[in-house]
Amino acid sequence: MKDETPNPFKQHFSMTSLERTMTSNGNGSANKDYGRLSSRKRKEIILRGVLQVTVISGEDLPAMDMNGKSDPYVVVSLKKTKTKHKTRVVNESLNPVWNQTFDFVVEDGLHDMLMLEVYDHDTFSRDYMGRCILTLTKVLIEEDYTDSFPLQGAKTGKLKLHLKWSPQSIKRDSGEAA
Repeated sequence: MKDETPNPFKQHFSMTSLERTMTSNGNGSANKDYGRLSSRKRKEIILRGVLQVTVISGEDLPAMDMNGKSDPYVVVSLKKTKTKHKTRVVNESLNPVWNQTFDFVVEDGLHDMLMLEVYDHDTFSRDYMGRCILTLTKVLIEEDYTDSFPLQGAKTGKLKLHLKWSPQSIKRDSGEAA
């Protein structure tokens, strides 16, 4: 199965709502240069920071085993940095509760994507159950929220997540002695 993840870095890919907000110069037209953003807008949304992802639970996941259950776990990753974390396996459950939190250092929140892939654990293999792919737009703006996301590639199933953004200011050397 070929990976059909949309590529936000291709030129034909439309801007996200956050990109439109960040590049707008107030009259609806876009700035050509991110460097010309007003200092007020730069303070409002900082694109570098720590993304805290809590995988709370799964709901109505597809049954993958002969007993009508699954042994699900989630692989959480950031597309650009390729950092990956994995939840523990919850045995024989279609409504697992994980409540596991993972931190990701994000250098460019505007262009990164969070991927959550759900697998069924078996002794000698793993079966793909579905995934959620999220841009970081909402968490960059709201900084803290909890929501359920449907699994793509599955007939049923949702993941309940808590996302929290901790922006990190980039200290620039102004050339002045401290």
